[in-house]
Amino acid sequence: MLIEIGDSLLMLSLMLAVYAAGAAGWSIHTRDERWGRSAQNATYTLAGLLGLAVAILLGAFLSNHFEVRYVAQHSASDLPLYLKMSALWAGQEGSLLFWGFLQALCAAIAVGRPPRQARALAPWAAVFLNLITAFFVTTIYLQSNPFILLAAAPPEGQGLNPLLRHPGMIFHPPALYVGFVSLSVPFAFTLAALLTRRVAGWTSALRPWILLAWLSLGAGLLLGMRWAYDVLGWGGYWGWDPVENAGLLPWLVATALLHGAVMQTEQQGFHLWNLLLAVAAFALTLFGAFATRSGAIESVHAFADSGLGSYFLTALVVTLGGAIILFIIRRDAVREGAAREDAPLLSRQGSFFLTLTLLMTLTASVLVGSLLPALTELLFGRRFVATADWFDRVTGPQWAALLLLMGLCPLLGQAATALRRLRRRGWPLLVAGALATVLIAFALDLRHPVSLVGFTLVGMAGAVTLAELAGGAYHSFRAHGLRFTVLRQLLRHRRRLYGGYLVHAGVVLMAIGVIGTRLYPFSQDVALTQDRPTQVGGYTLTYETLRHEIWPDHETFRAAISVTRGQAHAATLHPRLERYPGIGQNVTTPALRYGVNEDLYLVLMGWNADQSVITLRVAVNLLINFLWLGGATMLAGGLLAFWPGAEKNMAMDQ
Repeated sequence: MLIEIGDSLLMLSLMLAVYAAGAAGWSIHTRDERWGRSAQNATYTLAGLLGLAVAILLGAFLSNHFEVRYVAQHSASDLPLYLKMSALWAGQEGSLLFWGFLQALCAAIAVGRPPRQARALAPWAAVFLNLITAFFVTTIYLQSNPFILLAAAPPEGQGLNPLLRHPGMIFHPPALYVGFVSLSVPFAFTLAALLTRRVAGWTSALRPWILLAWLSLGAGLLLGMRWAYDVLGWGGYWGWDPVENAGLLPWLVATALLHGAVMQTEQQGFHLWNLLLAVAAFALTLFGAFATRSGAIESVHAFADSGLGSYFLTALVVTLGGAIILFIIRRDAVREGAAREDAPLLSRQGSFFLTLTLLMTLTASVLVGSLLPALTELLFGRRFVATADWFDRVTGPQWAALLLLMGLCPLLGQAATALRRLRRRGWPLLVAGALATVLIAFALDLRHPVSLVGFTLVGMAGAVTLAELAGGAYHSFRAHGLRFTVLRQLLRHRRRLYGGYLVHAGVVLMAIGVIGTRLYPFSQDVALTQDRPTQVGGYTLTYETLRHEIWPDHETFRAAISVTRGQAHAATLHPRLERYPGIGQNVTTPALRYGVNEDLYLVLMGWNADQSVITLRVAVNLLINFLWLGGATMLAGGLLAFWPGAEKNMAMDQ
């Protein structure tokens, strides 16, 4: 009975989404606030109905309703509770329903509590946000309904894909979906600003939404990287897969939009930039959904082709086409809002312009590389696949240029004082940071020429970031002394500024991890004979035992490997291989020895008939823990800037 209710909720939600958009539009036309309130109430109700539909589907998972096709495909009675909950978004139908619910919830929050500076744009924004929700509900109901029943209920479900049985999968997809739907709010207000000719002054009001999208996408990407590192067994964390890139692309644009919003808040222009970036960010979320669900782009992470590609491609064309038409119609208002005097590149405004330009070239590079197989096949009849090396070569110099800008930008003020500031305190700081990191790299025998360039840039950006943090703490100490209230005031009133510094510090730390893993890779397949020590990658590995365990749905082979570094025993690691006969799938689970400078990464590949010899893939990942530390630091900085109260006394941040 509840399943039939869930199906009915989808139909009712579709009608309500269309009504909410229509009522909001009619309230604008008639200037009748009653229609506006009705649209607002309909938006609230729509979020509640879709939330109830999600709850019903989750209840079907928890109570093992295998007569529901989606539940039978992605769950089993012996699946742990937390995996049954995450199975809700493990497949196409459930993930799309969850995405649609988050979109409706996002619309309800944005319509119910519009930012004060953008309140005049809220009625038009309500129209667009509800139309977006209507699109999702239409797609779910017509093409991806999770409440379809089987003719006969199977006694047991197929279970969750073994690769998804990882804690990261509990939070990774929801984090990405929150980021995607958050970007719909700046997009909706951008269209509203164009329609009403109010193209200036609204960006700072929507900064919390942009920052929420940036935080959520960043957390989702970091969790996905960790999942790949822990589960996939190839020793890496980022393979430039098109579906990975589908999350990276809007994150890059959101990063640019945050920088543009800062400049617009400071009355430094960038109005046109921000309007274009808001549209591009949302359009790239639709592209990501198309890439993931259409089958047009090959990926190990993609859903099977189910006819959804045409829906998302149509939405993408309508989004970009409608935005372009609006920009053309309102070009006078856009030109007036964007009119500014040209600023020299050697100034804060100029450095922000270069930052936005680099972020957009990075976005374009990743987008072209992701589409390259489909484009080359369409144009030339042959598929050219952009490999990880291709992406590294194309994007590497651009990332390096961003690091350089991170070192220079805080040292630059207005153009008239930029050279004086650089001469007085900039160059010594940059040189000291570069020399320190290069000397440390030489001491650690990291002398690859490209890595030395990278470490130089890391040292420059890191030194400037540390100096800015230390300078702020010193001035606070001189003004107030060592009192708890000083820290409280610092966090309350300068939260955005210091959150930004932490983000930059996180990027610097992540750059160290990328340099180490990309430029000093070590991976080797070795055969280990039982009880015979073997030297690999600076470690001595001794194969001791191979244990066989039988479970209800799979069997596990777990090796015991003694690891010695120098003369000391370092660890006993247990890489394992799991076989799932019911679905014909083998899953390797790596074993890791974590270290400050490097990780030892072992993957069990196979063994001979009498189990006297096993084959291991051994990887040594240099400096990789700086990647995880940097990612956590970057997200902590974003969270600090996002926390309530971060907008207080913003003048102190400038």
